[in-house]
Amino acid sequence: TPFILAGLGITVAILISFTPTLHQRSSLNSRLSAVPLLGKSNKSSKKNDVLSEKYDCESDPSYSKHTLKRAYDLPYAALFRDNRGQSKFEASDVTIVGNNVYSVCDSSWAISKFTRDLSPFSEENIQIGHPNRINSEEDSGYEAIFEHDGLFYVVRESVYHSDHDSDGDDGSDSSGAGSGDYHAIIEELDLGEDDYTVVRECQCEFVFEGDSKGFEGAVGFPDKDGSLYILGLCEGNYCSEERKNDVGHGRVVLMKKREEDGEDQDEGGASSCLWETVRVVHIPKSAEFLDYSAIDITANGRVAIASQEHGSVWLGHAVGISDGIIDPNAFEFVDDADSSSVLQFPKDGGCHTIYCNVEGVHFMNDEMLMAVSDKMKSKGRQDFRCHEKDQSIHAFVIP
Repeated sequence: TPFILAGLGITVAILISFTPTLHQRSSLNSRLSAVPLLGKSNKSSKKNDVLSEKYDCESDPSYSKHTLKRAYDLPYAALFRDNRGQSKFEASDVTIVGNNVYSVCDSSWAISKFTRDLSPFSEENIQIGHPNRINSEEDSGYEAIFEHDGLFYVVRESVYHSDHDSDGDDGSDSSGAGSGDYHAIIEELDLGEDDYTVVRECQCEFVFEGDSKGFEGAVGFPDKDGSLYILGLCEGNYCSEERKNDVGHGRVVLMKKREEDGEDQDEGGASSCLWETVRVVHIPKSAEFLDYSAIDITANGRVAIASQEHGSVWLGHAVGISDGIIDPNAFEFVDDADSSSVLQFPKDGGCHTIYCNVEGVHFMNDEMLMAVSDKMKSKGRQDFRCHEKDQSIHAFVIP
């Protein structure tokens, strides 16, 4: 018996020696929970560790006050009865007009139209226009859509113009090598039942450094004389590729269309057009984002600006807009604690970001936001959790 007891004592001592202390267990749990929060791969663990401390859902007593509440999610594939042969829906923007929802995908030339109740597989949920317009193998690059006076305006992010000579200054904060060849294109579309007509196609004067950090969103308002102004949201900080990581320096480009006659006529003899840069407006520093993926502004100046990288949305106000009329000289964003805040999209049970690819937002009413999500990035560039909500349309309740 003494030998048995001694053997048991040795066994217990060995087991205790291998059992983590409370501090060790805490450290282990911390390491195990250091999984991506921003939909990135594990290669970005250091950055995500910091965010894990900042957004620890369990220890955050105000989680419900700065987090949107999910009301609805539905993949695009479940909205259409006829997908028209498409297997991917890289959703990039959304707008609501009357009882219908309109959306664009940067991978398709078609305009998606849904009933406002977003019924799945409804016959009324259709794609207007052919996804491969003119049998083009090129993606549309559509990043924004809004409606004005019966026409829909869609924005192609940034397009290479080999014949454009850029010697002038357009007001951009960037001046990197290769500037002068990349400009956004704005198409004016007249939507029919099954197809649309391109009424005008106008280049934007503003210069980008490449085709990957152009306009990611846009809204339009007329002035008191009826002239339309467009506010184009730059994806990168400073509207720049080189300086995109300098957080809190978002920009919106205010533009007005100029008709060009005479020598600048297009091949059909009609006058060409250019969306001239009126000025560049700074987004408040409280929107401290790495990227800016979507924008909406209501008729009375309420603003939503989303960030894909941060899984968040800045809510605030703008002066210079009243009853749907813009004063281009007075337009500015307001930045104070009483009128602006940053809200995060809902997390999963482990406090991980699952809304990783939000690229379009629109106010449904005073209490709710609609959003759409792009396809998740492949080849390990985003965490597997991002797959759950990608290529979908969402509705959120604002706290």
